[in-house]
Amino acid sequence: MLKTLVKTFLLCFGALYQVSGQVPDQRNTYHAEMGPDELVLKNPEGRVLLAYRHTVKPPPAGVDEAFGRAGYIHPLKTLSGKVLTNIQPADHYHHYGLWNPWTRIEYKGKLYDLWNIGDKKGTVRFVEFKDTFSDAEHAGFEAVHNHVIFDGKNETVIMQEDWRIAVSQMRADRYQCDIRSTLRPVTDADVVLKEYRYAGLGFRATAEWTNTNSEVLTSSGKTRRDADGSLERWTIIYGRLGNGEGGVLFLSHPDNYNFPEPVRIWPEDGNGGRGDQFFNFSPTKNKDWVLKSGSTYTLQYRLVIFDGTMSGDEAEQIWQSFANR
Repeated sequence: MLKTLVKTFLLCFGALYQVSGQVPDQRNTYHAEMGPDELVLKNPEGRVLLAYRHTVKPPPAGVDEAFGRAGYIHPLKTLSGKVLTNIQPADHYHHYGLWNPWTRIEYKGKLYDLWNIGDKKGTVRFVEFKDTFSDAEHAGFEAVHNHVIFDGKNETVIMQEDWRIAVSQMRADRYQCDIRSTLRPVTDADVVLKEYRYAGLGFRATAEWTNTNSEVLTSSGKTRRDADGSLERWTIIYGRLGNGEGGVLFLSHPDNYNFPEPVRIWPEDGNGGRGDQFFNFSPTKNKDWVLKSGSTYTLQYRLVIFDGTMSGDEAEQIWQSFANR
């Protein structure tokens, strides 16, 4: 009798699966949903955590098409749905939410710029997805990016990057986003990431944040007034979001090049006095980084996205867990 009941259940389950094409109950799984322009990551409750753009986003009307880009994260949201990122602001059309280009690159004796794409010296392009994944614990993807230089009418892919993103929830008001960037020069020449004040993992914050309603706190105890150029394990960017508060804790892994990493933080009077928030872990802010042909290099970061507030003591505990995992 029991065997007959089990067999009947399995037959019904199979029929339902064939009709719907899905396992009937997905309430306890994360989601990685592929759309025509974006891959969207959701938590088990169906809340959008972030979107990754895999097709080129054109710039606003009347702006040089060179400012179009793919291969970035926007929006990045808190669990309550507050948007933390900003793209294509009029003051910096080349800013794209959460993105990862390099500014001053030396290749075969010449200098190129893949960050300031309006200068038309280079860019970063999405190539393909190597992997997407989702289960009861996390969701994410691994995308391939080509780092391309422009020399007149000629284009050369000098470096390839695997960009792996994974999200998982920590508690009711916060989740984490792990980022792993793996870089490989792909020709017979080295790639030198030259010393410059910003490059690497960048974050352009929501336009809601200005110098009147947002703050910065770093692992060395610095604030926005004195943090630029400091060497940090972690940095919190936080402020008013609608009728509440929230922010992002940025963690650098101790295996990263030039750890603790220099940070680039905009001054309080930036952008004509508005004081918009921009943050950048910039390992080449104070020295060059030579990437040898045939070798592979990895940078690892964790972002903790939170509603409400976070103390420095909490941030340090989270970094210790991340660093010693």
